[in-house]
Amino acid sequence: MALSIVALAVPLLAFLGMEAWRLASAERARLFGEVRIGAERIAADIDQTLNGYIAILETLATTPALAEGDYATVYRQAQAALGSRGLYAFLRDLDGQQLLNTRLPFGVALPKTTGFDVDVSQLARPHVSGVVIGTVANRPVMAASVPVLRNGKIQYVLSLSLEPALMKELLDRQQLPAEWRATVTDSNGVIIARSRLHDENVGKKMTAPQGIAGGGTEISSDDLDGRTVKWGTAPSRVSGWNVYVSVPSASVEDAARNALLNYVLIVAAFTCVGIAGAVGVARVISVPLNLAEKAAKALGEGRAVTFEPTVVAEANAVGDALVEAARLREQAEQQIMLLMREVNHRSKNMLAVVQAIARQMPVKDPKQFVRQFSDRIVGLAASQDLLIESNWQGVRVADLVRSQLALFRELIGTRIEIHGPSVRLQPPAAQAIGMALHELATNASKYGALSDENGRLRVTWSLEGDGDDREFLLSWEEKDGPETKPPERRGFGYTIMVAMVEKSLDATVIVDYAPAGLVWKVRAPARCTYEGPETAGRAAKRKKDTDA
Repeated sequence: MALSIVALAVPLLAFLGMEAWRLASAERARLFGEVRIGAERIAADIDQTLNGYIAILETLATTPALAEGDYATVYRQAQAALGSRGLYAFLRDLDGQQLLNTRLPFGVALPKTTGFDVDVSQLARPHVSGVVIGTVANRPVMAASVPVLRNGKIQYVLSLSLEPALMKELLDRQQLPAEWRATVTDSNGVIIARSRLHDENVGKKMTAPQGIAGGGTEISSDDLDGRTVKWGTAPSRVSGWNVYVSVPSASVEDAARNALLNYVLIVAAFTCVGIAGAVGVARVISVPLNLAEKAAKALGEGRAVTFEPTVVAEANAVGDALVEAARLREQAEQQIMLLMREVNHRSKNMLAVVQAIARQMPVKDPKQFVRQFSDRIVGLAASQDLLIESNWQGVRVADLVRSQLALFRELIGTRIEIHGPSVRLQPPAAQAIGMALHELATNASKYGALSDENGRLRVTWSLEGDGDDREFLLSWEEKDGPETKPPERRGFGYTIMVAMVEKSLDATVIVDYAPAGLVWKVRAPARCTYEGPETAGRAAKRKKDTDA
């Protein structure tokens, strides 16, 4: 026993250890992923902001006043568009000479602009610079610039002077956790903005952590505050700037330890509950198992099976299954007896049918007698083959009726009328109705409309109603044959035509032995049929009335 416990415990403990290690690693990866996503979110916000600035510049660059060289009007338009945003525009020619600058009153002498990292004569599309010391602002700024074209050639460059404080406001909007740090640098590694100690670090060079360029690997190093951190990074696609977000390595390890501790506590709690539950179940499970064992023995010995419900649902399920198996066994035995009686009854009916066939055959011409007699015997065999080969799986009513009347197939369309929609019967219904039709056909050939040359037979069926009230109707009506008389007693044939059909189809069956001819009608819920070739119809509720 002890060895069994050890054999179970060692793999379980190994699995729990591996799961704990995986959980801690997953928590580290999750936190690192949040840092990387934070950097990507900041970079996307920067790109959206810069695209907005560039859109303003491109709008100003198309003003007619600029094409006419009316700098004063351009100055007023730029000041009106940008003043409320805290932005400044400046216009320069290809030599870098500023023509207007909204930081200063219009008309004052302006210097040349230097320090930007692009040749204005080669400026073919919008450009965002790195950090430079502005010749007018006299402090670190960045510039977003667009070319002003005339006749397809660059004539001016229109720029926005961007303050690092604007980028600091953007970082503050992110509401990063207190221990996180976010830093934005230009393509040369010069700091543009920082979520903490911004003013002290703007314009300083930052050395990117080694190996961080890929962005998908956990990199640990010291940040500007001297903390050991893990980094996440993302590039700004509009400007070429870089965004760095860092989280203390200690915070990552704390999160992993907390996740591991919670996992251990949960496992310990469930283990204790499981042990207590196992002990309790072991104390109460023996009685239900003993009852189930007794029921199984009774089933095997063919005795009556009983099972009293217990507190164990699984044992109840086994006990109920054994009781149901005993019921099904008894039902199967009854079915076998019924089928044995049916085989005996059908054999007699078959002989009676053969006799009726023989009596109706002309005897003057032996060859004609043999030919017609053989044809009817073959038709009778084909009817039986249809029922057996289909295994009563979705038999069409028309096929079922024709198979039972196969020996009278030359009369179909003249003395025999068969009419109804394409309806397929469920297996129990097909079996019961097929046996009833066989009985009706046999009786008709012996005593009814098919026993002479004048009688007629009409077989019809239909589906009526909608939804849960939908019903299947089947009618067998004989007329113009010999006078019909009620039987002196109800034998096994009546049981097949009425009791078996009513029980199998939950149906109402009416048999009328009218002098003009036998009438047999069935009214059953539509659940005994298939509404389509492959789909079973919905079950219909049984009506309270018994009208035929």
